[in-house]
Amino acid sequence: MKKSSIMAKGVMIAMSMIGITHADNNNWTGFYVGADAGFVFNDAQLTSQQLGFTSPSETCDMSSNFSTFSPGIQLGYIYQFPNSFVSGIEANAAFNANQKHEFNCNSEFNPDVHDRLTFRNQMQTSVKGRVGRALDWNKSILLPYLTAGASFANVGLTYQNEGGDYYSTNTTQSGWLIGAGIEWAFIQHWSLRAEYYYVDYGNAINLKIPSVYGLEDPNGNGHIDLSSNNVVVALNYWI
Repeated sequence: MKKSSIMAKGVMIAMSMIGITHADNNNWTGFYVGADAGFVFNDAQLTSQQLGFTSPSETCDMSSNFSTFSPGIQLGYIYQFPNSFVSGIEANAAFNANQKHEFNCNSEFNPDVHDRLTFRNQMQTSVKGRVGRALDWNKSILLPYLTAGASFANVGLTYQNEGGDYYSTNTTQSGWLIGAGIEWAFIQHWSLRAEYYYVDYGNAINLKIPSVYGLEDPNGNGHIDLSSNNVVVALNYWI
């Protein structure tokens, strides 16, 4: 549908497409920058062992589901082929509002004895590809797409107990992501999109716990397996 007819009906301000080539050819080709906001639903599995741990088995195995609000920014480029198929690449950085989550391994025999491991996830960056197809549907210009790529999390893990033992480590862990979304060009140069993606970091971080209360253990350690489900809404400006 042409831009003039949409303006005449007052359904949209423009039927122009965002990107370097706008308007009459409905082309998504172009660079874009934008901001996003959403929620990350984390699934974390703690596994740790150490001589002198609070449990008789000298292990602490816990799983936890926790969420955080996560605003971010992105930039990318998309190319639309003559057959309306679209391909592109995007880089993203997201910051977590809730950066810490505690795992408390409490003694079965004494409530004052505990082992606390604190997991930190400050931010994630990602590089991902996008493939989809440009559609004109019900007078709207849409881009449903699939996305996949790599994600990098800035994570940390800390161990401490009531006796003053303290160990900490930080690292950047890579993982893979896959997802899908839909983008809507609602006005010239601007688009709005909704996206879901799943990220799996595997064994996200390892921490050595060499000694607790003076009991040395070269095999003492704790680690976190991490995956997440992410729901994001983004606003993009096309240059």
